[in-house]
Amino acid sequence: QGCAMSVRRSLATEILAMAWESLRTHKLRSALTIVGIVIGITTVVGVTSLIRGFDSTITGQIQGMGPDTAFIAKFSIGSLTSGQDFLELLTRPDIEPADARALRGLASVKKVSIIYQDQMAVAWYQGKRTASPLAVQGVAPEFLEASDIEIQYGRMLSEVDERERADVALLGATPAQALFGANQPIGRHFRISGREYRVIGVLKKRAIAGFQVDAVDNFILVPSTNFRKLYGPRAGQPTMISRTADGATTETMVNEVVTLMRIRHGLRSDQPNDFDVLTQESIMDLWQQISTAFFLVTVALSSVALMVGGIGVMAIMLVSVTERTHEIGIRKAVGARNGDILYQFLAESAALAATGGAIGVIIGAGIGYTIYEMTGFPVSMPWWAFAIPVAFSSIIGIFFGIYPASRAAGLDPVDALRYE
Repeated sequence: QGCAMSVRRSLATEILAMAWESLRTHKLRSALTIVGIVIGITTVVGVTSLIRGFDSTITGQIQGMGPDTAFIAKFSIGSLTSGQDFLELLTRPDIEPADARALRGLASVKKVSIIYQDQMAVAWYQGKRTASPLAVQGVAPEFLEASDIEIQYGRMLSEVDERERADVALLGATPAQALFGANQPIGRHFRISGREYRVIGVLKKRAIAGFQVDAVDNFILVPSTNFRKLYGPRAGQPTMISRTADGATTETMVNEVVTLMRIRHGLRSDQPNDFDVLTQESIMDLWQQISTAFFLVTVALSSVALMVGGIGVMAIMLVSVTERTHEIGIRKAVGARNGDILYQFLAESAALAATGGAIGVIIGAGIGYTIYEMTGFPVSMPWWAFAIPVAFSSIIGIFFGIYPASRAAGLDPVDALRYE
């Protein structure tokens, strides 16, 4: 039995060696054959690494909200994905500062802040500038307590800043580093959107799901009244963030918020809400639906390229069978069995496709890494993101190589030897 096992191993090694030699001999033909597989696997690996990185970032941000936090908005992506008419959503009433003041009176609400956050601008300080536009957010003094964002040093916006529409700002970690480096920024002035602001605080850098993502901290906070002075009273689609009071549940807070907002908007009992309330759980469910759908679309599109590549493998293997008919006849004449011929051609098609898969993995990983180095966009490439595409491409090679291999194995040795 041990001798038989040794013979089978030796035969398998010989078949693999012959398969590799055949591919090496026809380099150009092999390269052209696997283009489709390379494109498909590159797309899968590259996009998957970006999706997983982005998913980790978004998931971390959502989890950072805390289970006791809710957002109240004019409309959200949830309304759009549910099929509601966009023009109808635009006619909904805006969230107003008066809404935030009303919500502060609810027993289930601990803190609530309005947020204006639609403006992007580049900040300047003594010839230095931020590498990319940062988000300018107008918030109320309660914002940090409502959102769990922490101050590294300095102070938070005050009621006086809000009342006087003061030109003061808290910097996220990214613009603070870009403008001031190791220097102390507190009390210094920088310019943004043509206006000068005094730095009163710097926010802590946030780690999102194992990443240190500069884009997450690329923002500044100014008083909400100052934001409206800077960009106009209708600038920035406002939302509210509220946090559950001690002893209350998020469900209770959401129910009370919905009831109060419906009263303020004068809605009848038979009318739907003209605003959206989003909790950590609802946002997480929505994001998972979106990311899953996007991933499935990517896989579906990549499958087309893989199918084309598989058909290319089958076509080339059929040509190879024809070219090597005489060789097959000789091998059968000296004792090769049909199974040996079958395994040889299957090994060749699998090796051809696996090579394409490996090249696709390398290119896809390179694209993901390049994007990360150039933009700081997070990527995630676990070991299975490399192993699965190569294994899957091998399976494609075997599947599309079955017919050519069967034709080769089924050749009559006498007719094959006569073939010229």
